[in-house]
Amino acid sequence: MKKEISIGLIALFVIATGCITEEEAPTTSEELTIKLGVMPDEATLPYYVAAKEGLFASQGLNVEIVPFMSAMERDAALTAGEIDAGENDPVGVLLLRNAGYDVKIISLELQETADKMRFAVIASPQSNISAVEDLEEIAISRNTIIEYITDTLLGDVQLNKVEVKKVPIRMQMLLDNEIGAATLPEPLASYALYRGANMVISDSMLNRNVSQTVIVVNSEFIEKHPGCVTKFLDAYSEAVDMINTNPESYRALLVEKTHIPGEIAMNYKIATYLPPQPYPEAKFDAVLLWMQNKDLVQQEISYDDTVLKQ
Repeated sequence: MKKEISIGLIALFVIATGCITEEEAPTTSEELTIKLGVMPDEATLPYYVAAKEGLFASQGLNVEIVPFMSAMERDAALTAGEIDAGENDPVGVLLLRNAGYDVKIISLELQETADKMRFAVIASPQSNISAVEDLEEIAISRNTIIEYITDTLLGDVQLNKVEVKKVPIRMQMLLDNEIGAATLPEPLASYALYRGANMVISDSMLNRNVSQTVIVVNSEFIEKHPGCVTKFLDAYSEAVDMINTNPESYRALLVEKTHIPGEIAMNYKIATYLPPQPYPEAKFDAVLLWMQNKDLVQQEISYDDTVLKQ
């Protein structure tokens, strides 16, 4: 009788945790560690809040947040198995899948809103550029989300694209009048405006969402730890609610983790964060078509294979 009770308790434990595989010992109560790669970007605030407030721990997860200063380094770590998951963007995800890496989008992360931009085309303080039609050249990073956003914002305008991969250098060239215009992400777009640069157009000025970030996880990790994506997103959802309910209580954390320049830190508008939700198929198709037209994607890539359904 005691043996039957013990077996029953073990079975209940396995069902309850949802993070235990057949190969793992069901008697352990240790937290599952997830290594999460992030950039110094405002989209990552919910991760830091979930860690600070113990939301990951309450789900039985130990999320180790690993900061990177470039998307290239982050993606290299993901493909090498040094991290299990991370923030990313749709262009980056499709490039990874085209190269044969099996990663899944588990949720939309952050997008612009009518009152909060994510990307903008900014003109030099000394230029006479005030509209899209005035542009002759622009500094970008080719074959990235920056170029996708640029092409989406500018439409059919023909201009010279100048390759400047590092965002801080791109911004400084703009402020020094070495380039007439540049596409910048937040918070550097706001900082450039603070320094006297001129707004040309931003994603928040359109009547549709064009710029999103996403959460990606290595497919092998998902297969090894079934159920843990749900737990991760549950904690993430709680963090989003906490931020949106009282954003000012997390301003200091946002400034610290995303390196918002001190001159604009107190007045910088905090984004409204999205609860976990599938990355929309229409957005996926738009990015995929843009990449196919640029011959950045040669493999067959489907929405169903890329986006995890919860």
